[in-house]
Amino acid sequence: MNQAAPASGLLPALIAYYHRLEADPNAVVADFGFSIEKIHAQVVLEPDGSLFGFEDVREEVQRGKKKTTVPRSILVPDGGGRAGTGMKPFFCWDNTGYALGRDTKGNPSRAAEMFAAFRDLHHSFRDELSDDVGFAALCRFLDGWEPARAAALPNWEELAGLNVVFRLRGRAGYVHQSEKVKAAWLRRSASDAEADPRLTGLSLVSGERDELARLHPSISGVAGANTTGAAIVSFNLNAFESYGKSQSYNAPVGVRDAFRYTTALNRLLADDSRRVRIGDATVVFWSDRETAADAESVFTAFFADGFNVEDPAEHKATVERVEGFLKAAQQVRLGDAITDPEAPFYVLGLSPNASRLNVRYWLVGTVHQFAERLATHVKQLDMIGARQNDPLFIRRLLLESAREPKDIPPQLAGEFARAVLSGLRYPQAMFGAIIRRIRADARINHPRAAILKAFLIRNFDLEVPVALDKNHPDEAYQLGRLFATLEKTQEDATDGKLNTTIKDRFFGSAAATPASVFPRLLQLHHHHMRNLEHEGHRIARGKLLGEIVGRIASFPRHQPLERQGLFYIGYYHQRQDFFTPKSANDKDMTNE
Repeated sequence: MNQAAPASGLLPALIAYYHRLEADPNAVVADFGFSIEKIHAQVVLEPDGSLFGFEDVREEVQRGKKKTTVPRSILVPDGGGRAGTGMKPFFCWDNTGYALGRDTKGNPSRAAEMFAAFRDLHHSFRDELSDDVGFAALCRFLDGWEPARAAALPNWEELAGLNVVFRLRGRAGYVHQSEKVKAAWLRRSASDAEADPRLTGLSLVSGERDELARLHPSISGVAGANTTGAAIVSFNLNAFESYGKSQSYNAPVGVRDAFRYTTALNRLLADDSRRVRIGDATVVFWSDRETAADAESVFTAFFADGFNVEDPAEHKATVERVEGFLKAAQQVRLGDAITDPEAPFYVLGLSPNASRLNVRYWLVGTVHQFAERLATHVKQLDMIGARQNDPLFIRRLLLESAREPKDIPPQLAGEFARAVLSGLRYPQAMFGAIIRRIRADARINHPRAAILKAFLIRNFDLEVPVALDKNHPDEAYQLGRLFATLEKTQEDATDGKLNTTIKDRFFGSAAATPASVFPRLLQLHHHHMRNLEHEGHRIARGKLLGEIVGRIASFPRHQPLERQGLFYIGYYHQRQDFFTPKSANDKDMTNE
């Protein structure tokens, strides 16, 4: 087993992942000069170049309860992406605008120019590949094809403008999969490099001498970024350049290293099991060791909330697996739960910025280190009232910070995720957002109470109990308990038939400015006590109130935000206690 330490740099870590894919016979990864692209249709040709058929090659996959059609991922000669409005046809595959001279952009003359460029590119290979039957048929097809015929092709309305490949009827594989065609493509790529005087030098990533990449291949799959791809390394202004170097020569990376890291990153971004959206950041995570595959699947469930709630048995099994993983991390026996706890593990958060990508966060560690951080986070969230098989994962917690998911500030989501994954302090903005939500809807549920508790423990080193602590020394906590008791008495006295309760009117102000609210609430409480139906209830509730008030020296005029958090936790604990079945002795104290 490779015991190398995790790579500290982003590009070396991605290249290490590329090599992991290369070594895996089940993982189809593109070699240098090729790429995996989404293909929607195939043009089937006769040997004489006439058209035999135009066939949809998309696949039907199950997503949730529905089946959906997705393009087929096929290894093709690398086109290197397109930028600007220049003509750049791809070899043996392309969208229908280039390959058939028609698309959906409503500009036939432009499409005709694209088709001509596509035809010229393939003609330039004609002599070299004259003995390849499939490629010769493709050239004949391009010579005789009339773009106006495209509209009559089967299923054209759905497939127009999408990517197509070519195949010869009766032959296995596509035209571009012929060994002769692939070899010709690589020779052309190499000769283009020789003809075009490009810089060579030491690649900053591998330290090996290579042709340096002037532009790095585009990265696709980052939410909100340019749909044609964006760069993670680029220099587009003179102000960013130095020593007379231009563009990416300012950070010299070999073309092979650039190909490997972009191929690996594009692969991660296309993999639903390793990609998740948190705020405006698209987050991917991976290990460069195959032995960490079982740990990756656990992280997938944790990051992506990847639970199948439609299948209760599977949902329960997944939750138990994640909980077992975190429990093993807490008990320092992670080796019992996964194969390779010391495998390197990486988390990368990317956000869009015009045609470039921002690295929102880059976290490096081992599986063991990340597991410990997650276990600590989950332990600090531990709070009475949790629902079974409903773990509080990152996205679930963020939902409590805003009225609707679209209102979650992207920066808050990114900072909160970074705090969870790095073990640093939680963002103050998260605590403030939760307090505002509680004030706005006068509601504190289990996730909100759990976030407040975790924040007070991690950021303020306070001791916050999981369940009711009658002897808690903080007055803010006792004030929360007092408010819960006053509210419960009002509910019991009115049979819960009031349209507006003291919670609806005073919950926020009782937490922020207790001195302005509690004297009035205590006067009102005497009225509610008289309306309690049973004498036993009045006695028990009076005892409870006396016990709580006895721990409060005075009502503060104002409470800072962290003490308001304690207030809400005290309230939540007392409410949970009211509705928790108790022994006979406890009933005497709480009247429940």
